[in-house]
Amino acid sequence: MSDVALLVAESPWFMPKDNFGQASGLPFFEGVKKILNSKLDDSHFNIYHSNFYDDTSLEQALDFLVQTRENKQILYLGGHGDGEYIADASIDKASDLIRDRGNNIKGLILSSCWGGKNDKVAAATQFGLNSKSNRVNWVNGPNWVLAYRYPVLWFESAMIETSIVYTMANAYMNGRLNSRQDILNKFIDALRPFSIEDIIGQDDETNKWDVSVKDTIRVWIRPQGSDIPSEVTESLFSELSEIQNY
Repeated sequence: MSDVALLVAESPWFMPKDNFGQASGLPFFEGVKKILNSKLDDSHFNIYHSNFYDDTSLEQALDFLVQTRENKQILYLGGHGDGEYIADASIDKASDLIRDRGNNIKGLILSSCWGGKNDKVAAATQFGLNSKSNRVNWVNGPNWVLAYRYPVLWFESAMIETSIVYTMANAYMNGRLNSRQDILNKFIDALRPFSIEDIIGQDDETNKWDVSVKDTIRVWIRPQGSDIPSEVTESLFSELSEIQNY
């Protein structure tokens, strides 16, 4: 069985005066850890956490987080966003940082409003030059990325992300997950429990919370060995629509 690390880079979601408990994705993911590490001596799935606030602190957080003994990593990047920034870190910069450190990062969950309104985050999966190296060293970023087109409900999106973390981590622990179809199948498994017609997003023009799961989530996959990611959102929800009889 392989060891898997979940890297949680998270910007604080709320001011202490507004949210005394300081909501975080961590408690959800800790539940996944308890399920996957089912025996007392199990430590195949581990979680590492760091906060970030801007470009500089995100770079420092990622430099810290990627230094794990586990050689299979899933990155959760969470914070309020507007499609251009996550907290005060630009998505362009974040994509570069992730790609440059992506040797072991298998997947990326961008938990941020409007994070998927354009294709900027998909650049994290593309072939790129490692700026941290003293020599020319081309590296790959993640094999898959999930993001949101619109503002999303916090709790509902956390539930979906928890299912994705569980499904993907379990798959990596028990084998390889490299091909487009294999990765797509795992996304189908992870999203199957959630109605794709349920409301999770807010419409940009009307400000009404009436955008469905299938119209909010975007997914890109870059199969192992490929240089460029491709969006699989339509294929994903086409198959889920058939499964859920919509």
